[in-house]
Amino acid sequence: MSEPRRYPGAPVELHDRSEMLEPTPVEGCAGCAELAALRRRARVVGDMTTVSDCHVFLRRHPEGHGWQRGLRPPGRR
Repeated sequence: MSEPRRYPGAPVELHDRSEMLEPTPVEGCAGCAELAALRRRARVVGDMTTVSDCHVFLRRHPEGHGWQRGLRPPGRR
């Protein structure tokens, strides 16, 4: 009997995302400031899951100013 193949395909190449810019809070927005503070505290204790979550929440901020950071304005594709 032949030895089974353990890796049937080519290895997956993952992109290095460490150089991506972090979303920045909008001046004067209390929600953005709170998320930025939470992200800072999470980074200090090494909680990178919360840091990542804060990035997502800053990009998808409910106040609708995510488009000011390079995203499409609401309602446009």
